[in-house]
Amino acid sequence: MGLKVHVPPNATFYVWLNVSGLPEPINAGLNFFEECLKEKVIVVPGIFFDVNPAHRRELFESPCHHFVRLSFGPPIEEVKKGLDNIERMINKFKKDRQ
Repeated sequence: MGLKVHVPPNATFYVWLNVSGLPEPINAGLNFFEECLKEKVIVVPGIFFDVNPAHRRELFESPCHHFVRLSFGPPIEEVKKGLDNIERMINKFKKDRQ
């Protein structure tokens, strides 16, 4: 799919995915999230987890801007269906770039 996991989880069912290598606009966590919603998949944009007291920096300058959090907590069949939908969405954007 082209998604990178920099630090594999050891004791959780959450995975941080780096989407920076994907085509625009889905190479940003918030855009990736919005496109996943269209495929009936929920991921959480990384910027939602950024600690940014008093909004000292711009939202899109966040070190979490190109990440999403994926949960493997639901039943495995739902996870597989969600991953298939994510792959379809990514392939659509890759095809549009060609």
